Amino acid sequence: MFTWTPDMIRFMHAANETGTYHQQLADILAPKLTGCRTLCDAGCGLGALSAALSSRFDAITAADVSEDALDVLRQTILARGLTNITPLHCDLLSDALTEQYDGMIFCFFGSLEEILPVARRQCRKTLIIIKKNYALHRFSLTAQPLRGETAQAACETLRAMGVPFSFDARELEHGQPFASLDGAVRFFRIYSKDEAPDAITPEAVLPHLQKTDDPRYPYYLPQIKRLGIFRIQMEDLL
Repeated sequence: MFTWTPDMIRFMHAANETGTYHQQLADILAPKLTGCRTLCDAGCGLGALSAALSSRFDAITAADVSEDALDVLRQTILARGLTNITPLHCDLLSDALTEQYDGMIFCFFGSLEEILPVARRQCRKTLIIIKKNYALHRFSLTAQPLRGETAQAACETLRAMGVPFSFDARELEHGQPFASLDGAVRFFRIYSKDEAPDAITPEAVLPHLQKTDDPRYPYYLPQIKRLGIFRIQMEDLL
């Protein structure tokens, strides 16, 4: 199970507050959820997607197993005066919850084997599943195969199951700002899947970064996030 650490939360919060990734993603997802008034953002993390979607729905439940991550969302809710987001501390993949929602989003959270039973139990209308649509790990200095279920693998599984779905491939910038070069090295050491982590040095990391004019974040790691977005209507799944 993915576990948020203070460093991970700090890095992700910086990426979220300086970029437009989640707003762009919300603009893509909202039309796919037409007719849904209530929504569950499953495995919401820091809740940036929930916040970006908040104006489009009557009520959003943002569920995550990490209280530390949800605390960031609670701060966002207070800062922006959001009134229709409810943080929920739980593990949707294992907790036997029964509350139902018109729509559910599983963004880089869970495998199909885990997601589909939850959706059958708790989703009334539309299920959105977002998978990584690439083969190599993004935050490694050497070519390392991606771990976990990719968009291609999910397509193959759904077809084998005979489940109708629509698929939308998108590419959005979601880079990482850094307050220092040492911070960038720490980031790569946390996320890298390189076989020789000792090789992650300032000299090795610096060529991957751009220098910026932002005094808060003088370094930036540009990254295109390639998404595979699945839309499943629940009448086709039940």
